[in-house]
Amino acid sequence: MDTVQMQADELRKQWAENDRRRDEGVIPAAVREKCGIPYANGCCTDIFYPVQAADLYPVIVNVHGGGWFYGDRQLYSLYAKHLASQGFAVVSFDYRLAPEHRYPAGFLDVCALMDHVQTRAAEYRLDLSALCMTGDSAGAQLTAQYCVFASNPAYRALFPEADGYAAPLPRRIALNCGLYALDPRTDGLLRWYLDGECPESLLHMLDYMNAGFPETYLMASVNDGLRGRSAAMRERLEALQIPHVFREFGAEDPNAGHVFHLDLRSAVGQRCNAEEIAFFRGAVREG
Repeated sequence: MDTVQMQADELRKQWAENDRRRDEGVIPAAVREKCGIPYANGCCTDIFYPVQAADLYPVIVNVHGGGWFYGDRQLYSLYAKHLASQGFAVVSFDYRLAPEHRYPAGFLDVCALMDHVQTRAAEYRLDLSALCMTGDSAGAQLTAQYCVFASNPAYRALFPEADGYAAPLPRRIALNCGLYALDPRTDGLLRWYLDGECPESLLHMLDYMNAGFPETYLMASVNDGLRGRSAAMRERLEALQIPHVFREFGAEDPNAGHVFHLDLRSAVGQRCNAEEIAFFRGAVREG
């Protein structure tokens, strides 16, 4: 086993233990579910539904974080079930991870998942007129990147592997504790994701944003080392006059750090999640 793989595996163990402690004892929200649905490249998705049945459900697609090398849909099941209990169908999925799978494998899986969501929407009873996405950390980057892909044909042309995919554009997205202007010189985990130089499609992703980018809830924590990384996204949203909300949390709670909203027992996390759910419900009204 090479050094990079050993480092990734060790860090995965550490992060998994931290997440296990965070979630230990949390009672999952009551939902209905379809789990382990294959969609592409050996990856699977789960779909969680509210207990109350409906003909169609507004949708939240959740893109998990983890530095492009860690995480899966099971890790996010408590969070996804909480969102579903608020009246949404929540799609939570795996994608291929670095260093075993280098860029753009994980991103192409996000594109394939969204194609799957559109082509199987009727079967899954999904209302794509109220389609939303959320992502945290690396998942926020992937969510933003997908929205650039879906809204700008010039950017989409950089990915011939995704030719023919349906690319439904969300009405609203939530970007949580993310990083958007990537620099392989300073973003250490990015080296596991890349195979050599940082490509145009990552290095200049923000330059391809246009007015078609969806309405955005942009969130950061004042206790997070990535706090400042939201600035580049905020500047682009403002320059393009894209409707957005920018919120920083954690001033009253030093424990509310990176991706604090995944801690369902955190008062600050609960407040953030309630705001984002209200933001997503705006897409339902618009739809």
